Amino acid sequence: MGINEHLIGDDETRKIAEGFLATSPWLGDVTWADNIIIGPNAEHHAGFDGEFPKEAQLTDGQKWSWTATFTDPAGIEKSLSHETVLKGLTRIVYGDTSSPEGWSYLGIRQWFTEPAQERTRLTLSAADHSRICQKGLYDKIVYEPKTDGFPRIDRFESQRTNSDDGPNTIP
Repeated sequence: MGINEHLIGDDETRKIAEGFLATSPWLGDVTWADNIIIGPNAEHHAGFDGEFPKEAQLTDGQKWSWTATFTDPAGIEKSLSHETVLKGLTRIVYGDTSSPEGWSYLGIRQWFTEPAQERTRLTLSAADHSRICQKGLYDKIVYEPKTDGFPRIDRFESQRTNSDDGPNTIP
C-alpha cells in the first residue's frame, strides 16, 4: 500500500471538526470558509483582506481547503482547519497516552491505522471528534466528552460489513 492510499483528506478532517462544533455548546460565533489555500507558501495567494482569489493558480503541494473560526468561553477567537485536526490526531496517535485517559484514544488510534478506503466508511464518535479537536487546539482535553461506557476491542465492528471469512477482526 502506497502512502497516498492512507492520507487523511479534507473531507475527513472537516467531518471531525463539524462533529466537534456540533457537540460543543460552549463555543460561539462559528463561521465556516471553504476558500482557503493550504500548502507551501499558500499565504502568498491571499490578498490584503486575507481572502484567496477563486482564480488562484495553485503550485505543487497546494490545494483548496476549509477553516472554521469561533470564540471560546473566554472570548478568544480560535480557528480549526485541516492542519489543526491533523495536529490533534498526531498528538493522540503518536503522543504519550500511558495515563488513564489513554484508553479513550483506542478507537481513534484504530481508526487512524485503517486504510483510507476502509477508514472513510467508519464513523468516529462525537466524543472522539471532540478529543481530536481539543488536542489540536489546546494540546489537552479541556472538558471530557460524554461516552457510552468502556470501549470494545473493535470499536467499528458494528459498522463493518460481514463476510464469509468469519468474524471481523483487527488486521
